[in-house]
Formats: sequence, C-alpha cells, structure tokens
Amino acid sequence: MFFTFKQIINYNCRALVAAVPFFTFADQNFVSEVVVKLRYEVFQPGDLIIKEGTIGTKMYFIQEGIVDIVTRDGEVATSLSDGSYFGDLNELLDNPIQ
Repeated sequence: MFFTFKQIINYNCRALVAAVPFFTFADQNFVSEVVVKLRYEVFQPGDLIIKEGTIGTKMYFIQEGIVDIVTRDGEVATSLSDGSYFGDLNELLDNPIQ
C-alpha cells in the first residue's frame, strides 16, 4: 500500500496541530489543509530560532526536543517540549499581520 505525501504529513503532524486550542473544535478538513502547509525544519542545540522583537512570520510546532526561551540577559525563562508550539498563528492561516 502506498500513501501520498499529503497523507503522510497529515498522519505525522495532525496531533501537533490539533493540540493548539484554536484548532481543538475546528473542522477536520480545515485542520488537514493547515497540516499540509507544514514544513519540517531541524534545529541543533544552541540554534537561534527567533529573536525577541522580530516580527513573526512562522508558526513552530515542536515534534521532538526542547526549546529554551532565553531572556536578553541569557537566563532561561521557560522551556517548551514535545507537542508545544510558538510563533505567529496568522502566518499559518495565510493572514499575515498588517
């Protein structure tokens, strides 16, 4: 049995998107359309993902690993892990902030 790319992404990422409160009661077709817009990115320990004050252009879902939210002073304010999300939800919905 062969699966399409869309089916594989939908299977692998649906739970990540469905965990976002905004999508909890959303139509399943809508969630599927959001899921297929996702793109995998891999980051290494110490990589800067987004800097404070930067205008958000992406929404991030953590499939596996830990992301530290670090203050300007270098202190870890909080850590996010598997299933967490951060970033700009508007971009994911094709509704960038004006």
